[in-house]
This record gives sequence, structure tokens and C-alpha cells, in this order.
Amino acid sequence: MEQKDIAEILLKYELGISSEKENKLIESWYDAQTAEDWTFNALGQQEHKNKILSQIHQQIGAKSSIRKPIYRSPLWWSAAAAMLIAVFVLFFNQTHWNKSDKIAEIDQFKPGKDQAILKLDDGSTFVLNGAKSGVKVINGTAVYLDGSAISKDKLHAQVLTIEVPKGGQYQVSLPDGSKVWLNAASTLRYPMQFSNTQREVSLEGEAYFEVTKNPHKPFIVKSAHQRVEVLGTIFNINSYTERGYVETTLLEGSVNVNQHRLLPGQRSLISPSSTQILPADIEAATAWRKGYFLFDNEPLPHILATLSRWYNVEFDYKQTEIEKLSFWGSIDKNQSLTKTLQFFESTNQIKFDYQDGKIAIHKK
Repeated sequence: MEQKDIAEILLKYELGISSEKENKLIESWYDAQTAEDWTFNALGQQEHKNKILSQIHQQIGAKSSIRKPIYRSPLWWSAAAAMLIAVFVLFFNQTHWNKSDKIAEIDQFKPGKDQAILKLDDGSTFVLNGAKSGVKVINGTAVYLDGSAISKDKLHAQVLTIEVPKGGQYQVSLPDGSKVWLNAASTLRYPMQFSNTQREVSLEGEAYFEVTKNPHKPFIVKSAHQRVEVLGTIFNINSYTERGYVETTLLEGSVNVNQHRLLPGQRSLISPSSTQILPADIEAATAWRKGYFLFDNEPLPHILATLSRWYNVEFDYKQTEIEKLSFWGSIDKNQSLTKTLQFFESTNQIKFDYQDGKIAIHKK
């Protein structure tokens, strides 16, 4: 069986449209492994197989059932997809990454963590404690969400800026109680206190918003090419520049994006020259906030930009054929960079090497 056929079956299984025969085939792949394929002894091999099989069965149900295309919760999808990709990687990729020196070189680039910088318009700067869960302002004093002080002094500023670097993420509580989760390489600017007529913030990068309802004060998010206005709702905005457009995905409530109304389950794609309103892939848009990446036929350059921001690593490639590749799959954000790259190598399309502080990519 070709690897592309196996990838297709795994995708069908994740989407809930695989046949009973394909269900059994997925579960039989473990039994097809030989002792030589594993780095464990016979007992360790069986224990490892049993552990993963048990996890899969717990997440995706009875192994002989026929799966139908029905709605599943986000946690269900992320866990099931992660297990399936673990099978995929273990089955096809047992040799290339066994070199400890290569693993050590690549795994110097760690997964992202909670970190950010708070900047004031008077020039003051505070490096926020990544062990704390976020930042808010109470009575003019900046504190973490647990109430501990960031600075003992009162803030003499009108505008606050939260900068999240590459390899970071952070949560912010706004003056009205709205919550914002910032993705890597993102910046949020907002006033110490909102005006009497509106609540306005500006965003660069990506953020997930849970806006406190206030029918008398619209909540406005300004980002490249667009203005989003809401009264209280949940949505995600991705304005990373490599995409060429700003994507706003609505989960709950309703929003106006450049005067275009979005309803739950819709997304807008705004560029300097066009506006599109399309059905949304909620899981793909919000997976980053739940601890994983979900790529749905995503162009490789977009994927590499995502990984570059999260692992704070540079990728280098010169072959134009690579830019034309697209991939699907769900990957745990907190796993090592080696394991993440294993997934892409297992498709037999590309290979990675560590060269001069960067990850070089070559077409197979």
C-alpha cells in the first residue's frame, strides 16, 4: 500500500467517514510491526503497543464499530487525531531520526511557553513572569491574574502594549473583563480604561477573544485591512502577514467585519483588494489555543511560518517545488520539534536537516 493511500485512510478515519474495513486496517497496523521495528525489548514493545492502543480505543470508541460523520467535541477530535498521527509516524519513520546528534541539534529549539512583555507609553517595560497565568490592571496597578503584583507602582500610562515574542503565548484580561489569548509573535494594544462610548483595541498577529457583553459599548478590534465590531461574542483573528489576508472566525454571537455581518460558523478573509465570507473550520482556526496545530490542506510555507513562530526557529529552503506542497494533520504543540518534523517526513515528500543554526528543507 502506498503511503499516500495510508494518509488518505487516516484522514477519513479522523473525519469519521472510514469504512469498517478501514477501521480494522488502522488497528491492525500495530500488529504488522516486527520486533526489529522498535527500539524496545519484546516486553517493552508489547507494553508500548498496548498503551497506545488503549489510548486510541478510549478516545475513538469501540474498535469494531462503523464510524459515521457526526459532530465531536474539540477535545475528542484533538486527542483522536494526535493518536492517529502517532500511529502514522511510528509506522513509517523508525530510522531517519534515530541519530542522537541530529535530535539534539534540532531539539535545542523548544516548544513555546507563556511569556510576554508589557510596555507602557511612557517607555517603561516589564518582562512578564511566564509562570503566571496572565495580566490585568486593577485600580491603576498591573497585576497577574492570581492578584500578585507586576509592579508596586501605579501605572502612569494611557495605552498598554502586550508583546508576545516568537516561542510564546499569553493571556490578557482587559479593563472590561474581556479575555484575550495571544499567539506567538503577536501584539495587543489597549487603553488603561475604555472610553464611555466604545472599547477599542488593536492587534498584530493572532488572538482569540472572549468579549464581555455590553450593548452600550461596542467592542472594536483593529488589525491590518479590517475593523471588527461586536457587542459581546467569541471569535479568533489571524492577521499574520505571510497569509496575505486577515482571517476572522466567529464561534459565538455575531460580528461586523468591515461592515460585513458574520454569523457563528462563518469566517471572513479580508485583503487589500477583496472580501470573502466563507464557512469556517472552527477546529483549524482555534486549535492553537487548545494545545495543538490542525492543518487542513495547509500550504507548506504557512505551516513553516507557524512552526517558526512557535519553536523560534528559522527554516531554509530554495526549491520552488516545496512551496507548492500542502499537508493535513493534527500535531501536539508541546512535543519536541523532532517529533513534529517526523510527521512531515513520514509523508515521503520532504526531509529536514540542521545546518548553521537553521532547519534546511529538501524535496525527496
